[in-house]
Amino acid sequence: MNWDALGAIAELLGAIAVFLTLAYLTVQVRQNSKALELQNQFSAAQIMQARTDTVMEFNNVVLGSERNLETMVKITNGLEKNHVVAMEQKEAARTRMMLTMTRSMFENIYEQHQAGFLSADFYFGSVVRNIETYAESWMNLDVPMSYEFKAEVKRILSEKGNAI
Repeated sequence: MNWDALGAIAELLGAIAVFLTLAYLTVQVRQNSKALELQNQFSAAQIMQARTDTVMEFNNVVLGSERNLETMVKITNGLEKNHVVAMEQKEAARTRMMLTMTRSMFENIYEQHQAGFLSADFYFGSVVRNIETYAESWMNLDVPMSYEFKAEVKRILSEKGNAI
């Protein structure tokens, strides 16, 4: 056997080795992609569970006290700044805390939606309707929120017909 034949055999074996390596890497990339997709689905489920836990905890706070429930009724009816000024200090503090809790909860959900962790269907079908419930009180009492979320609240109010 001459050197040319040995060189050709070596090139053939090298090409086969490269092909097998590429085939192996293709299988590995597919398996990794599937694993990442499953991890993303699991993370999305965890986010939804954490959101549910937060809502349940908030409901426990509201329903755990008659005064908290009364405060939430006032808030959901749309508070004006002068209503809170006229309240006794404890009730005004409770109202501001409840407004801050609701704002915090919904601003976090809005951020999750913006990051792509929540579907548009869920956000626009459920969350926006809940934001509408508190938006007037948040805006009337100038509850602190990010500029981006404030713009979203204003957008929601304007679509509802209550532009502030």
